[in-house]
Amino acid sequence: MRRKVYAPLRRAGLDVIEGGVPEHVLPAFVIGAVVSCGPGTGRRDAYLDYDAPRLVERANQGWYELASDFGLFGADREFLLALPAHCYGAQAASRHRRHVWRRVRLLDDWDLMGAACAIDLGPSTHGYPEYILGAGAGHPGFGMLSLDGCVAVVGTTWQTGISSLAVPDPAGMEVVRAMIEGAATREWDPREEWFMGAPRAERAEALAWLRHHGWTGTPQVAPEPIGLEPRHLPVQS
Repeated sequence: MRRKVYAPLRRAGLDVIEGGVPEHVLPAFVIGAVVSCGPGTGRRDAYLDYDAPRLVERANQGWYELASDFGLFGADREFLLALPAHCYGAQAASRHRRHVWRRVRLLDDWDLMGAACAIDLGPSTHGYPEYILGAGAGHPGFGMLSLDGCVAVVGTTWQTGISSLAVPDPAGMEVVRAMIEGAATREWDPREEWFMGAPRAERAEALAWLRHHGWTGTPQVAPEPIGLEPRHLPVQS
């Protein structure tokens, strides 16, 4: 992971810090749900059309202004960044769609929308580049969370342009809560373990977070996969 992910991230100005992820933080798999939060939630966007001049430069500026204004950065400009849990290669990452939080520090010289979004692990099982923070330079697809969990910042690629958006109190958003409870309580389909590789981990994360916050619901029973070859890869630091 260091060679394929940590080193290029550092060159792009994002220094991954070993450990330091707070306990009971919002599960990483729900961070994309904040895109569905409306303007009445306090959401703010920094949007640019694809044909905007100096696209990457201005997108970087828009992201940094949102992150600063909403309080994404902790001491030394540290925050949480969602990264693939399985980073041995592009094919493993594409088979196991699970992300985990990593604590990172924004360095003085950084290029999130360009160099960081361009980092890839090589060809996926389908032959396409497997990027870790989007779909290439100028095409963001990332999720971030403040260390105290009070701010979420997401980078998104749309049909006509790209944007960064910030949402305060993501854990308090109805759409986020519904996604977490859904992961914990929905009817279980063991075939998803084969196609996605993440439902069991997401369910465990969802239950742990909900119970820490006083949830008393009843989860669905999760059967063992039947007739499927398990694919379990350890998470490297």
